[in-house]
Amino acid sequence: MVTAFLLAIVTWLHAPTICEAAEVATPAANASDNDVKQLLSVVLAQTEDFWGATFKAGGSTYEEPKLVLFTGFIATACGVVSRTSYCAADQRIYLDPAFPGLREIGSIGDFAKALILAREVGHHVQNISAVPQKLVADGDQQAAIIRSEQVELQADCFAGLWSHYVQDKGLLEDTDLAQARELLRSLGDDQPANAFGNSTAKRYGTSEQRIRWFDRGLAGKAIADCDTFADPL
Repeated sequence: MVTAFLLAIVTWLHAPTICEAAEVATPAANASDNDVKQLLSVVLAQTEDFWGATFKAGGSTYEEPKLVLFTGFIATACGVVSRTSYCAADQRIYLDPAFPGLREIGSIGDFAKALILAREVGHHVQNISAVPQKLVADGDQQAAIIRSEQVELQADCFAGLWSHYVQDKGLLEDTDLAQARELLRSLGDDQPANAFGNSTAKRYGTSEQRIRWFDRGLAGKAIADCDTFADPL
């Protein structure tokens, strides 16, 4: 991502709603911290512009989420979280600007950080747009796994839609998209480092699925292009 250009366009983007959790002790901010917060502010504003226009085109109004920055852990309406998470109950995205999860896999580029935030905004879009979903019967673990994959892959696709919007503005380079695909590959359920999660019903999709749905969003223009609930995964 052309970071210098992104920071320059802050002046014409509206200011998004970002707050820092007062109850969590944080170290003194340094230049790097401020750069990340500036990047997140720009990305969030871009998602608000994109989804605002998308909802308006569909005859509705986009309700913007709030972004809460924290370190360590934080209590939310959905319980205590320690990593980036969207809570549907309060329509807030909770994000640690140190991105510990990205650092663990060695993905520290600006667009990787932008994509993580764009995915969480995608979950917000799912929440407020009432994306059709079939009910899952209690105890049906296989159906729960499929549902989890559908939800997460759609978030990948929604991040692709936003990336298309940013790309059309000339703000992306080929290296940014390569970074996005490498990140999604690393986060696939089929990667050995993620094998610990296979014993639960929480799944995100294989590396191939995640990249394919991101690319589908990148080639698309509307929410309907990301219907993981109707199309084969």
